[in-house]
Amino acid sequence: NTSSDYGRPFGEIFKAYEYDFFKIDPMLFSPAKVIVTNAKTGKSFTAGELNSALLTTSFGL
Repeated sequence: NTSSDYGRPFGEIFKAYEYDFFKIDPMLFSPAKVIVTNAKTGKSFTAGELNSALLTTSFGL
């Protein structure tokens, strides 16, 4: 992710931008993981990964 806000829980980011969704860097919403499947061959290609630690922190788990 190229956003300077990456790695912080979303609630913290939202508060820092005074709860104005449109002030948040749009690059923060880039997909973390993408899977593309070839319809002819059925072969799948994967790029990226999920940040489990950040998800856990963000949801207070």
